[in-house]
Amino acid sequence: MIEELLLAGCDERIAIRPETGANQYHLHPTKYEGLLMRGSCTCGTLTPDGQRSAERFVRDYQAADDASWIRQQTKRMQTLFDGGRGDEFHIYYGPSGSDMMYWPLLMQSMLHPGQTITNIVSCPEELGSGSILAAEGKYYANTNQYGDAVPKGEIVTDSFHVDVQFLPAREVSGHIADRKQAIRDIIAARPGQPIVGNLVFGSKSGIKDDLDIIDEFREGVMWVVDMCQFRTHPALVHELLSKGVMLMVTGSKFYQAPPFCGALLVPKFWTELLMGQPAEHLRDYGRLFTAADAPPDLPQLRSIWPDHANAGLRLRWEIALDEMEAYLAIPQEETDALIRRWSRVVIGRLALSDRFGMMPDMELTNDSIISFTVSAGGRELDYDELKKLFDTLVLGEHPSLNGFKRVFLGQPVRYGKRSFIRLALGSYSIRKLMEPNGFDPYNDLHVVDLIERTAIELFES
Repeated sequence: MIEELLLAGCDERIAIRPETGANQYHLHPTKYEGLLMRGSCTCGTLTPDGQRSAERFVRDYQAADDASWIRQQTKRMQTLFDGGRGDEFHIYYGPSGSDMMYWPLLMQSMLHPGQTITNIVSCPEELGSGSILAAEGKYYANTNQYGDAVPKGEIVTDSFHVDVQFLPAREVSGHIADRKQAIRDIIAARPGQPIVGNLVFGSKSGIKDDLDIIDEFREGVMWVVDMCQFRTHPALVHELLSKGVMLMVTGSKFYQAPPFCGALLVPKFWTELLMGQPAEHLRDYGRLFTAADAPPDLPQLRSIWPDHANAGLRLRWEIALDEMEAYLAIPQEETDALIRRWSRVVIGRLALSDRFGMMPDMELTNDSIISFTVSAGGRELDYDELKKLFDTLVLGEHPSLNGFKRVFLGQPVRYGKRSFIRLALGSYSIRKLMEPNGFDPYNDLHVVDLIERTAIELFES
């Protein structure tokens, strides 16, 4: 029953492929034993704690009580991130982080019917795999949360038009691009037009946009920060919400729940502006969202979308929320110290070999993600070669690991004509490393050895 639910209510990315017995990321959500997880920037599996959460959910959940589960999960998330001020934001749900890209477009179409919506999207090449198509108002997958086929790449509805402005994450050199002036220019060229400003805090390589740009344009822009990696301190979440910024989050990256589960944290005043606004033109989005994904304050949306209990999504959020509560109960300075210690160990090992190159501006990214290039045969591996390296490492068994036999890394990421690979710590892994005598760098050092050795075997022999 647990496996059945974990594989339902999303899209084809979570489906198990018969040839590998795993999803497209080479993971099976219930097969976590013996797996060293160092790819939380891509997606997760169950953990021993997650298994217990899932068993409790399967025992207690009834579809007839789905609305009650949503209320409870919403309250739990509000309690974690509202800064102690009570119910200051609403939560809009969806099957994955990619679906959160639609919500601001839907909102602007309700507030500004008939007008073209400018959608500024920062770091598109480092966002989730479906986010680029979703930013254009297109179907990003071949199936939806109901299990029905949808036409990937086609516009969901022609009832509103989106003008997307993509701003690259990195320069050709690999250095993180400064996107502030480009954002200013786009806004200045569109006075009085509805604009969504999508920034990122914690991309695939941990990039953090300069969020000060929000203070320059407090009026006239619907600001949204992609925090889907969710490698973020609660204080920043509260600070941004207090400025009227919406936040895209997931529980299946840093918090290591199985893929996928998305939510948009929305300051209450935005919902209040939407109350009473027409929504009939968004009926086609019922192929992507259920009535329950919209908050109760927006009955005009809930009435035109299917009444469907997505038990798989509820299960994934239950696992994620249990993990969030466990992790955030630990003092922040202690978890930060552990992350820095791990990062120094791994970066130190990478620096010992000419086959690895650290991505520029690492000091501007999150310490829990380490991004690096790999070279073999005197040249830097390209994306396809890194993907072959990734596949070989993740699909193989490694008995030389201590207490584990498999390893999961972060998938390769392109930037321009170059690419890099990643190692990333998640919350459960951090908690285990913080246990008495839990910090043993052997496995992390050995993973780097395995990457180097495998690159030599694949591309130098």
